[in-house]
Amino acid sequence: MPSPTTTSPHGSGLRASKRERTARDLAEAAYAVVRDVGFDAVTADAVADRAGVSRRTFFNYYPSVESVFTASVAAFFDSVGERLDARPADEDVLDSAVAVITDPGDVELLQRIGVLSAAGESSPHARGLILVEAHTWLDWLEDWLRRRLPPGTDALLVATYAATMLGAAEAAFRVWAKAPEGELSAAVARALTHLRTGLDPATLPAVSPTTTTVSPTREDH
Repeated sequence: MPSPTTTSPHGSGLRASKRERTARDLAEAAYAVVRDVGFDAVTADAVADRAGVSRRTFFNYYPSVESVFTASVAAFFDSVGERLDARPADEDVLDSAVAVITDPGDVELLQRIGVLSAAGESSPHARGLILVEAHTWLDWLEDWLRRRLPPGTDALLVATYAATMLGAAEAAFRVWAKAPEGELSAAVARALTHLRTGLDPATLPAVSPTTTTVSPTREDH
């Protein structure tokens, strides 16, 4: 039996697990405040109250409200990454991205996309925090593409592919947030399918706002 001054590995593991859970709960609480009230309402007191902990506990985990909001954004990108990893390994990478973003059964992910998009549109500060986290996630996306594209694919092509995929999604968020028509997921899918044409106006796909399948505007001869 361990003495009172000895730390049990099991006890240490439980404490670490509790700390991780509390950190996640605070990040989820920050997201919930943004969803229900808006980014400007994210304060230490509001997040702590939503998570059911004290203000002191909040600052034991996060040094600022910006950092807890960033953690909630990071959790979103982690969730997208898990879904991309779960797609078939031999699936076209753009098809994988479109499938993840338009999955009608993934209500939580679609809701988070909308909430973060609205936050970024309503607050330049929130937009900056989201963009920083998005570009941090590029490293993961590049690694995923390296694993999915043919072996030996040029590193610059991989980096360009990742940046343009993220940029297409960001463009869809901005356009949709300014004039919400149809489903945001469909707008992201449309933006991603534009990448297949190399953005050549003569070959951009013609789709309705709620359709994710593409048909060329002209036939190839």
